[in-house]
Amino acid sequence: MFPFRRNVLAFAALLALSSPVLAGKLAIVIDDFGYRPHNENQVLAMPSAISVAVLPDSPHAREMATKAHNSGHEVLIHLPMAPLSKQPLEKNTLRPEMSSDEIERIIRSAVNNVPYAVGINNHMG
Repeated sequence: MFPFRRNVLAFAALLALSSPVLAGKLAIVIDDFGYRPHNENQVLAMPSAISVAVLPDSPHAREMATKAHNSGHEVLIHLPMAPLSKQPLEKNTLRPEMSSDEIERIIRSAVNNVPYAVGINNHMG
C-alpha cells in the first residue's frame, strides 16, 4: 500500500503543478491629490496605469483632476470619512451621525469638485 500512496501523492503534486495559475491584479492609487500641484505633476508624468485620488475640497482639486484625466490617469474622489482615532477632520468629512441628506450633499459636492471621477475611495476613515 505504501508505494501506491506515494504514487498517488506524486501524481497529485504533478497535477497541481501543471494546473494553470490565475494571476491577480494590482491597482496603484496615489491619494491626497489637490494640495501640492508641483509634486502631483511629477506623479502625472508616471505611466497612466497609476490612478490618482483627489480630495474634493482641496485648493487644486478641479485642476489636478483635469490634468490627471488629460494625462490618461483614472481619477477617484478621495472622500474624507471620520476615523476611529481622534484627528483633525477635513471639511465635509462623512461622519456616522450625519443624516442621509447631509451625506448626499457632501457626495454631490465632491462629484462636482472632482471632474472625470470614476469612483470613490476613503480618506482617513
